Amino acid sequence: MVTITNVVGSGTLGLELDVEQLGADLDVPYTEHDPENYHGLYVRLEEDGPLIIVYRSGKYIITGSSSLDELEESNDVFLNKLSALNGIDIPEETGFSVQNVVSTAELGMDVNLNALSIGLGLESTEYEPEQFPGLVYRPEEYTAVILLFANGKAVITGAPTVDVATDAFDHLQSRVNSLL
Repeated sequence: MVTITNVVGSGTLGLELDVEQLGADLDVPYTEHDPENYHGLYVRLEEDGPLIIVYRSGKYIITGSSSLDELEESNDVFLNKLSALNGIDIPEETGFSVQNVVSTAELGMDVNLNALSIGLGLESTEYEPEQFPGLVYRPEEYTAVILLFANGKAVITGAPTVDVATDAFDHLQSRVNSLL
């Protein structure tokens, strides 16, 4: 079973922003703008909620959502708070979309990563235990990358949807089972 751990989305407001002033004007628990450290404005709508990064160009990213619903809700609340400010006209369409679904899953068994890297094909795997303790698997058929560890735990990243993450993991599980 694949469990979502982080969903990242992005959109654009189609206008240039004074992010320092925006940080001062927004009625939210947390904003931070330190241009010497990073040029984006960090915004949290809730103390422990997803992080929204707003750029001068009007583009924004929401990261740290634990579900698609939380991502959409954060986007809606953020846009409503912006539209409540004077001088900011929010366009009907921001092009907001999911960019990356990060999830975890388990094979339910320990695996020999050396043998598995050969069995899955050296062209679609990377395994350098001196550099990183997991096997990096890039299944050709999917737009996802799977990080697999010797204990059978996996992190699926780069998937644009939960279905793609699930299908990629199911594909890996099927391949592992066929190699045993």
